[in-house]
Amino acid sequence: MLQGSNKENREINIEKSLALIADNIGTIIKKSSYFESQAWNMSNNTYSFYNRALHIRTHLTPMSIIQEINKIELSMGRKKVHHDKKIKKYQDREIDIDIIFYDNIIIYSSILTIPHPLFHLRRFALEPMCDIAPNKNHPVFNIRVIEILGLCLDKSKIEKL
Repeated sequence: MLQGSNKENREINIEKSLALIADNIGTIIKKSSYFESQAWNMSNNTYSFYNRALHIRTHLTPMSIIQEINKIELSMGRKKVHHDKKIKKYQDREIDIDIIFYDNIIIYSSILTIPHPLFHLRRFALEPMCDIAPNKNHPVFNIRVIEILGLCLDKSKIEKL
């Protein structure tokens, strides 16, 4: 799982969502350091993000997890913007929570795709994941996360805090 925030107090937002994840989704096994990154695929004057990767033990199904994530994001003030899917426009957010992996399960549905379909393109997701699980095998590409990071073409500035 990956947490991200670029509004208000980013660290407090991530910590609050961590408590809600622990209460509603599962046990936090491991969490990465915080990483600060420039906003990915957003305007240059957008405030930077804090991101953190989590390893969670849960009894919930992936579909139940995404429902809980949506509840957490909405409770923290995230507004879901419905727009033309041809135009990818990202918005500032109090909290963003993504499922990156769920064991070695592969899911392609209109509601949820696991592994996260853009994970391999985003240094801001790869670096925190490498902090907690560099040898995790990507079930689609069949290579380790650390190897994906080495191949990533995203040159965004990321700083471990």
